[in-house]
Amino acid sequence: MNYLLNLCRFPILSIVLSSLFLGALPVRADRTTPTLPNRSSAQPLAEKIATNQITSIDSDSIDILTPQTPTSEVLLAQSVKVNPQLEKQILEVLRRHPEVMFEVLQKYAIEQQAKEQKAQAEAIKQVRTNTKALIGDAPVMGSSDRKIVMVGFSDFQCPFCATADKSVKQFMAKHKDKVTLVYKHFPLTQIHPEALPAARAAWAANKQGKFWEYHDALFANQAKLSETFYLETATGLKLDLNKFNADRKIADDFIVQDFKLGRKLGIDGTPTFIINGEVVTGAASLADLENALAKVTKK
Repeated sequence: MNYLLNLCRFPILSIVLSSLFLGALPVRADRTTPTLPNRSSAQPLAEKIATNQITSIDSDSIDILTPQTPTSEVLLAQSVKVNPQLEKQILEVLRRHPEVMFEVLQKYAIEQQAKEQKAQAEAIKQVRTNTKALIGDAPVMGSSDRKIVMVGFSDFQCPFCATADKSVKQFMAKHKDKVTLVYKHFPLTQIHPEALPAARAAWAANKQGKFWEYHDALFANQAKLSETFYLETATGLKLDLNKFNADRKIADDFIVQDFKLGRKLGIDGTPTFIINGEVVTGAASLADLENALAKVTKK
């Protein structure tokens, strides 16, 4: 019996054990972050995509994403053939010593967290040095010199995002000649059913030069978010409705790009702001944004 317990500490058997109990290990383990009281958080779209749970954004959209190729660990787990007698012995050990399984999974999670933190640190470093690539075709406002860039990852149905938006408006009114504001879509579709439709509508409005006006209407009317409201708002802004509707149908690829960028930067909830590498999360106050700006201007 002790021999079997020791075997559990070998990597290949760890994989077998995980396969037996969980079907297969996830492709990646997201770091665990306590849910903040002023921030929307959920298992987001990109995480589902990464774990091959879905290949499209929702039931209304076409399949636009190719599932990731399984990692070598998953392929190995799938190829391992477990002797029925050995499987029975392993399961008996785990029934008597469940802490063994916990130890294996805990070690895996810690290793994955360390890898993610390293990747996220590198991604944020790149944000500081390559703002042009960061901005891409996203909506911007404020300073044209782009020396100080504030990127906001947001969800139009998130109440904390609407609260933070009021602080952002105050902040930009004061620093519009110094700070460039960039909007990135981060719809938490699991908890906000209108987040993605609203993002599509805002993206389409941007194609006609009316993103910020549409953005303001969405945050000011979160209780009204619906297909009727999207069309009424587009009409009120005098958008070409035929183009608006056509653009909404092709918005998903671009929204997913924003989402993947956010996940690469370690973002797991909304709103999140990054000012030249300084991160501010939750329903940020004007003071929070000012403090972050003060830090980056000292560097």
